[in-house]
Amino acid sequence: MAGQAHYTSAPPAAAGPHGGFRFTAVSPAARPALGVLRPLAGYTPPPGAVQPAECPTAFAYDRPDEDTAVLTRTRFTGRDYTGRLGNHFCHALCAGPGELAGLRPVELWDTPQWAPSPAPGDGHALPDVAELVPGSAVGPDRVRRLLAAAGERGVRLLERLLTVTLRALADEDTGATLISADPERVVDWIAAVSYSLPAGLTARLTFTTYTARPEDDHRHLTGTRPETGERAPAPAFDLDGLGEHGGPEPCASARFLAGAWDSGRLDLVDAVADLWDAAPDEGAGAGVRRLRAACALLAPDGAAGDLVQAAFAPSWTTPTTPDVDGSTAGEDSGLARFVRAVAELRPQTAGVPPERVRDAAERHLATLTAPLGDVRSALAPLPEPYRDAVLAGLLTALEDAAESRADVLDAQACAFLASLADGAPGGARDLLAEAPGTALHVLRRAPEEPRRAGLRILRLYRRGLWEETETYEALRDLVRAEQPEPERERGPRLPWRRGSAREKE
Repeated sequence: MAGQAHYTSAPPAAAGPHGGFRFTAVSPAARPALGVLRPLAGYTPPPGAVQPAECPTAFAYDRPDEDTAVLTRTRFTGRDYTGRLGNHFCHALCAGPGELAGLRPVELWDTPQWAPSPAPGDGHALPDVAELVPGSAVGPDRVRRLLAAAGERGVRLLERLLTVTLRALADEDTGATLISADPERVVDWIAAVSYSLPAGLTARLTFTTYTARPEDDHRHLTGTRPETGERAPAPAFDLDGLGEHGGPEPCASARFLAGAWDSGRLDLVDAVADLWDAAPDEGAGAGVRRLRAACALLAPDGAAGDLVQAAFAPSWTTPTTPDVDGSTAGEDSGLARFVRAVAELRPQTAGVPPERVRDAAERHLATLTAPLGDVRSALAPLPEPYRDAVLAGLLTALEDAAESRADVLDAQACAFLASLADGAPGGARDLLAEAPGTALHVLRRAPEEPRRAGLRILRLYRRGLWEETETYEALRDLVRAEQPEPERERGPRLPWRRGSAREKE
């Protein structure tokens, strides 16, 4: 059950011995929350406005704490019981987050449950609200019409709004101010952001359609009028002119989601929500990371290529500590950050195909330049077959980026990847053999295993993976590494040329 309360300026009465602004009607479920509701029930008219028609309705959604969701609708009503100008009426709905399940808060903009005026009779006991009912004015079609009318500039604006919103939800930055003379226009863009995100994440997206003091507002999205917009902190967006002032460049997830609206591919927005919903709600920060990971996995090309470098860096980057051999610890590597992103999606529960994870790994790990370090530990959060899928994507990425192999594949990583040479018994898939250039690099540098690596090189050579010259050079390097110093001076002995290595197999 949701509680409700009415707040306005009223004369003294038995329920309120002091006149002025106070709660004049309260339902049982709202009574314990009055201390939380009071700071959210205020209203300041625009500069110079004296008539109710000149003052926009303020529709707001707040999350005072994890267990409380508050919706308020506040209207300027003119003069109070003393004749003083400046009265307003706030109707507040107070609910637990679970009571918003399946709803986006912006959908309550025009719910018929809003009271047009305070309940008659001071101290009137309002009934609790059994179910929050959305209005009819806000839905996906409203967003479609908005973007169709706004065209390319509208899509670019949505990209920036989503970028700022995600950063604000993840506590990486402050929110945005939406400037318009028409509160309906503010509702338009709050709806556009809300329908681009999973419903569970929009349940944490706070907003107001109007405030006269944007510089003091604490919400993720804050609406204000042009005459007060100059006081708004950056980033501030001019909705009437579809302009913007400040704000970061659009992030990959925002481009992906806005692009889905632009192309009419709302199935992609739904797919992101499905992946997001597969994991439990663990807070807004974790929710944003899951959203970014879902967008990256669904992106058909490199559109979400900053998954590791940009999307996760603000919340996951930690200083890397070199090991004694100069490598970085596996838990701090770009591979580990990518794996944690995928693990947050609970890929098995979400039904994510391993091929999708492999393709995402190939795209996003292709940009790595720092040492991988302990690959085994980095992959540990993932179950099979997703662990092999990430490995396959990593090896393919390295195969296409030969110039970065030496930087990425330190001794620790080479040792692990070389162990894959013996990890495909019984006809299992041989991941190392699918990346011959990377395999050769790894086997030539596998520490303390030159003999086994040499045999592995020979086996792969016989499968046609390498030319004879590069095979010879790799074996020569391994033999030199294994021989004592005096033997190296006499030159390498390559028994594989005489057939002895073949006999050992």
